Amino acid sequence: MRGKYNSLKRLALAVFEDRGWLSPPAWAVLAGFYPVRASYSYLKRLHKWKLVERSLDRRGLLLYRLSPRGAERLDWLRRQAAQG
Repeated sequence: MRGKYNSLKRLALAVFEDRGWLSPPAWAVLAGFYPVRASYSYLKRLHKWKLVERSLDRRGLLLYRLSPRGAERLDWLRRQAAQG
């Protein structure tokens, strides 16, 4: 169970790695996360853990990007996956 939990988090953070700000639906498509409406809840959880940053654009669209803490966690998750 723990491995699957961390693999989803690793995938979720990796989608943000080389991209800028993404909306939840755009992130969901890139991550293969379905249903798309669930991406709002999952990204909100990552934001609560300070793994992603959240902002609004001029039109009020919700956007997320990888935080420095999220980048560190992604590196750690990759090392853990390589070891086990």
